[in-house]
Amino acid sequence: MRRVIKIGGSLMSRPDLPSCLAELFDVIAVAAPSAADPSAADPLETLVIVGGGQLVDAVRKWDQQRPLDPAKTHWQCIELLQYTFEWIGDWFPAWHRVDSVASLQEAVQQGFSTTAPNLISVRSFYDRGNDGDLPHDWRTTSDSLAAKLCSDTAADELVLLKSCDIEESWDRRHLISRGVIDEAFTLFDNADWKLRIVSVNAIA
Repeated sequence: MRRVIKIGGSLMSRPDLPSCLAELFDVIAVAAPSAADPSAADPLETLVIVGGGQLVDAVRKWDQQRPLDPAKTHWQCIELLQYTFEWIGDWFPAWHRVDSVASLQEAVQQGFSTTAPNLISVRSFYDRGNDGDLPHDWRTTSDSLAAKLCSDTAADELVLLKSCDIEESWDRRHLISRGVIDEAFTLFDNADWKLRIVSVNAIA
């Protein structure tokens, strides 16, 4: 089984980040469809990407005050995601890093590590020549980037970690209307993978 987990950038400011992520990953594993029969489950490949957090929030605030070209601002934010990738990689040195197109393609073909999470750099699957038709503006956030990674790697499930309360009855359209996930996520309405959203508040 292959699962993509998107860590919201806001989590990076938590002083208890290591223990928080450990609990969240446990919650995700316990709630997995195969958890009822662990002996029947395939080895789990966990792919992780990280949002922009306060770095991108600062750009968003500046853009609201003095808007620039949307596409230029979008790609500047994409570049900032490399910094959160590097920081998480340094904070969790046991995680495996995938930081290039070639290394991601090799892992997709040969399999990702199952001994530790695989931290994926956005630049390894998303750039101006490989944008998956995602809009180059604020409609696209790391939510849709995680969805693209899920589709590109033929993953079975996408888990979005959120710092807000989530109602189980909310469908994707409702989640978008409430701003829980981004507008570009509609491009993945017909994706084969399963979507789960886990609230950090559940363990806070």
